[in-house]
Amino acid sequence: MNKKFLGLIAVLFIAVGVLAFNTYHKKEGLIKNGTSTTAVIEKISTNKIDNEFSPTVENIHIKYKYTVKSKEFTKTQEISRHEHDLYFAKTGKTGDSIKILYDSEKPTNSIIEKIKQHK
Repeated sequence: MNKKFLGLIAVLFIAVGVLAFNTYHKKEGLIKNGTSTTAVIEKISTNKIDNEFSPTVENIHIKYKYTVKSKEFTKTQEISRHEHDLYFAKTGKTGDSIKILYDSEKPTNSIIEKIKQHK
């Protein structure tokens, strides 16, 4: 095999490893230091991917703002359409309040709280 190809594969594995570690680290921070608060929805948008090779995928993008110790944070979270009911009783709109969980040691790390668990 070509050295460039092997180098590319190595870089790809490293990148995937770093992303996996980062995701794991953020989740662990929320488990260990998670604090619940209220956020305000700033924007809701959807995107729909439809092609002949796979089922239609529709995602909801929720941009929300929250305050921790007088500092404002803004984050966007993507939620797939089929998981909508785990997070919302009804689709929210701009200006609505939602519950989020943020890492008290790193407030930029946050997620929208689910109202139900998977069954």
